[in-house]
Amino acid sequence: MTKKIFGLPAFALLACMLPACAVDSMTEVEDGIDMPGAAPASAQVDGKIATLELSGGKVIFVDEGDGVGFWEIGNVDLSSLLHEQNASALEVFLALAPEGTPVPSRLVEHHAEVAARTGTVPAEPRKLAPTFVMPELAYLTNEPFDYHGSGLNCWGWGGTLSDYNASTGYDSFDLATFRSSFIADSQITGTVAAVSNGSGTLYSTSAGGGGWFDTSWSHEREMAICASKAIPYGQPGSCDGNGVFVNVTVQRTDDAVTFVGVDTLDLEAFGVGARFRSNATNTGSRARKYRIQATFNAENDTSPTADTECQDQAAVVWRSKHTGGGIILP
Repeated sequence: MTKKIFGLPAFALLACMLPACAVDSMTEVEDGIDMPGAAPASAQVDGKIATLELSGGKVIFVDEGDGVGFWEIGNVDLSSLLHEQNASALEVFLALAPEGTPVPSRLVEHHAEVAARTGTVPAEPRKLAPTFVMPELAYLTNEPFDYHGSGLNCWGWGGTLSDYNASTGYDSFDLATFRSSFIADSQITGTVAAVSNGSGTLYSTSAGGGGWFDTSWSHEREMAICASKAIPYGQPGSCDGNGVFVNVTVQRTDDAVTFVGVDTLDLEAFGVGARFRSNATNTGSRARKYRIQATFNAENDTSPTADTECQDQAAVVWRSKHTGGGIILP
C-alpha cells in the first residue's frame, strides 16, 4: 500500500499525456576531491516536502530552496519519469501517489515556475506512467527492506550477488564499476566544460569515522552512496557479527554561500543504497555546491569486537553540471 507522510490541502489537477523527450550526448571531466574527517557543522533546514513509501523502497521530495530534488531509496528508480518523460517534481508525485492524495503546495508552486520559465513542461501537470514500479523492472534496483536476503545490490551496481555476506557485504565491489554504472544512468548530459564527476570511499573507525565529498559548483547534480563492504582488521572471522549503519546527510550552499543541511537518512545493511537527484527542470536556478556526508556507528553490530576489528566502507559517486553564469551569486 503506497502512502505519503504530510498533511497539506488538496488541489484539483487535470492530466494529459505528451511524448517523451530526447537526451543529449555527453562527454565528461574529472573533478572529485576526497575530504576525510568530519565536515564543519552547518545550519539545518527542513528540506523534506513529502515522503512516498512504495513496495520495497521510498521516494523523498526535498526542497532545495530554488528547486526540488529527490531521494530514491531501495527498489526505486525515477529514470523513466525523469529521463524519458521529462517530469517535473509535481508530475513525479502525481505518478506515484494514490488517487486523491493531498498535493504539497510547494510542488504546485515549483511546477508553475518551471512551466513559465522553461516551457519544457505543460502548465497543466500530466499524469504520467511510473514504469519503474513494474515487477519486471525490479531487478534494476535493490530491496532494502529485506535485509537478510540476497537481493541487496545498490541498483545492481554493487558487486556479484553470489559473494554477498550480511557481515561483510560485497568482496567483489569495485568503485570504478559502481561509478561507470551511475554515470551511464545519469540524467545529466553535456560538454566536457560543463559536466564534472567525482567518486571515492568513506571508512569507519572505532571513533565513528566517515567523511564527506563535495560536488563542483553547479545547477544540476546527482549523488549516490552504497554501503559496499567491510574489511577485517584482525584475525580471520573478526568481522563475524559485524553490521553496517551509515547516517547520510546532504548539504547545499545557501545564498550566503554557507552549507546548510538539506536532508538525512540511514543505510542499515550492506548493499543498500540511496541516490539523490535534483530535477533537471531546476536548471535556471542558482549555481550551488553540494556535499554528501556519512557517519558510521556500530548500531547493527552483534559482536563486541566488530566495531574495532572490522572496517565498514561506503562508496560515494557524484555528477554535476554548470549551465552558465556566475558561480557565487551573493
